[in-house]
Amino acid sequence: MTRNGRWLAGAILALAFSAGSVLAVEQRIVFVNMEKVFSEYYKTKLADAQLKTQADSFKSERKKLVADFQVKQDKFNKLRDEAQNTALSEDARNKKRNEAEELLTDIRDTESKIRRYDESKQKELDEQSRRMRKDIVGEIREQLTVYARSQGYSAVFDSSGDSMNLVPLTLYNDTTTDITDAIVGLLNKGRPKSSAVEDTGKKPSLRP
Repeated sequence: MTRNGRWLAGAILALAFSAGSVLAVEQRIVFVNMEKVFSEYYKTKLADAQLKTQADSFKSERKKLVADFQVKQDKFNKLRDEAQNTALSEDARNKKRNEAEELLTDIRDTESKIRRYDESKQKELDEQSRRMRKDIVGEIREQLTVYARSQGYSAVFDSSGDSMNLVPLTLYNDTTTDITDAIVGLLNKGRPKSSAVEDTGKKPSLRP
């Protein structure tokens, strides 16, 4: 082999080695769909069920407030109609009118009470939801970190995020580099049988 031939062979070998090194590095970068992991983690579904139970309890109490409001509203409507009934004496109509005005003040107070109740309880639900989400995401990240280190991965990217233009940040990744199912499997490995709950996908609210 000529000198130039040996140089060319060496260059090709070096290039191949370099490409292999780059490929090895690339293979250490994996992706995970955090949205899917979060939604399929059994603790997320348990948290959703707990929030729903809390919301149902708040709704039950709210119904009592609304029922009280409706009774007062019906009574007010009746007094208002009687206050306009010409078959009654002027004194009787004035009495009905005064009673209606006093009741109207009470009705407005009850409306404000219901509104404050809604705002307070919805805030409580939202704060509880944020706390649960933070704890669950923390558990997921901890498990993911342990798994990634055990597999020798140098980086894990979330494939579920979007950019400011609502374009997926990850436009393409080989399915062999996706570890979503592996993480879901690890998280749900210790799932108790009694934790089987439905994921409604709905945010708990005080609205009927």
